[in-house]
Amino acid sequence: MRKITIHVDPRDADHYADIVNAVWAQMNATGCDFTVTPDAEADVAELDKRWDDYSTVSWSAGGRRGTPQAIAATSARNNADPTE
Repeated sequence: MRKITIHVDPRDADHYADIVNAVWAQMNATGCDFTVTPDAEADVAELDKRWDDYSTVSWSAGGRRGTPQAIAATSARNNADPTE
């Protein structure tokens, strides 16, 4: 197994959890064997809880049109000035 190291300076524990969870999700998408090891300060229960909190951005929150962020991005694209 090969290794990469990422050093971050997060704003707070939630920001750290977001980064760890994003790295995990990206690695999960690769389909290879991997481990993501949080540092000694991390509370793995809090990392899991933060992951669970992402479910508030969901199909039910945005209806069948997607998440609120996706709806806003689509609206912005549709209303963009084509001359810009």
